[in-house]
Amino acid sequence: MKLKYSGLVITGAVLLSANLMAASGEPGKGAKPVPPKKFIDRANMDLSVKPGDDFFEYANGTWLKNNTIPAKETSWGSFMQLRDFNINAVQTLLKKAEADQNAAPGSVEKRVGDLYASGMDSVTIEKLGYTPIKADLEKINQIKDLKGVLDEVVYMRTLGMGSPMFGFGVGQDSKNPNKMVVNFRQGGTSLPDRDYYLKSDARVQRIQNAYKKYITTLFTLTGTDEATAQKNAETIFNIEKNFATSQMSRVEMRDPQKTYNKFAVADFGKTVPELHVPQMLVELKAKGQDSVLVGQPKFFTDLNSTLTATPVADWKIYLQWNLLRNSASFLSSPFVKANFAYSQVLSGQKAATPRWQRMSSLTDGTIGELLGQLYVKEYFTPEAKARMEELVNNLRKAYEIRISKLDWMSDATKQKALAKLHAFTPKIG
Repeated sequence: MKLKYSGLVITGAVLLSANLMAASGEPGKGAKPVPPKKFIDRANMDLSVKPGDDFFEYANGTWLKNNTIPAKETSWGSFMQLRDFNINAVQTLLKKAEADQNAAPGSVEKRVGDLYASGMDSVTIEKLGYTPIKADLEKINQIKDLKGVLDEVVYMRTLGMGSPMFGFGVGQDSKNPNKMVVNFRQGGTSLPDRDYYLKSDARVQRIQNAYKKYITTLFTLTGTDEATAQKNAETIFNIEKNFATSQMSRVEMRDPQKTYNKFAVADFGKTVPELHVPQMLVELKAKGQDSVLVGQPKFFTDLNSTLTATPVADWKIYLQWNLLRNSASFLSSPFVKANFAYSQVLSGQKAATPRWQRMSSLTDGTIGELLGQLYVKEYFTPEAKARMEELVNNLRKAYEIRISKLDWMSDATKQKALAKLHAFTPKIG
């Protein structure tokens, strides 16, 4: 699974930069002037290439030759170097919290340290195998009907165990940004895009085969025999391919009008009666909604038919797979190795992401607000905050001056632009 970092890593990198900026000044004085830097460094260019032939290589050729992609990454650049700098800073915090024997029960330090420590205890993890999810796999196996299938879909979502069948979330209404609204979106697939199911070129077939092998491997690691595991892989792929067929293409998704479809809850419920939308919203802690946004109505019309056309036994296999694939990178080494082998084919990653880095990501992604408190306390000084607030205020004033002097903008438009500028709420630290 490709490692994904939440906002703390990026925000933290900016805060560290701010801290360094503030530290450059003397107490009681303003920050020292920053020496001018080259915005275009000819040393990074490949001047042997004609810009008319390949401008990208001309502008970046030498930099590309001198900066190879690290084995554990699938892409690389200056911003990712800044990310890595901050990842190491976060790890220092996590190790400090883990080692804090005096942290009070329930404190920020204790909660952060315990979560990180549990994921770093490789001895216990290896002993447990897939025991941490065994009860959930058996719970799925006991499902008897479609109601049980949908109950499990809700249960998985409330515990953060993946997003089976469709996309669901809460976000701003793009046509009324002052209001938050429930969103239903197409989903249900594991591969990155619908084309991975619908195309048949050599590259896609190679990825499909690797995906089916991955499914087969994870099921065999939980005690399923090889033949049944292979059959499960075909069942899962066919269900997901059916979902992919109903999904909008990437090109269609670019049209904001096509993906903005507001329904009264009752009306959307009639579109997909098998989903029991009003009841599901209550169970998903989103009760009291009068309307919802549906990104791709056709997907849900098709889903309504798919729910009843697909045998309950197949839905159980699909749900077990949803649990397995979302857990694999945190289980014992056979699961982690299978996950990485698949990632190699899908993304080209050459080396596995270290455990500490995966746990750093998990901690940030699950209790990032708590980790953020420790981060700000350790790295973001009051002086750094004051410096950044001054910088933001100066930027705001500069924009005010520039807007007021624009000769191509009418006075009425300038007033609206200034109102928008003043409506921004800076959030620093």
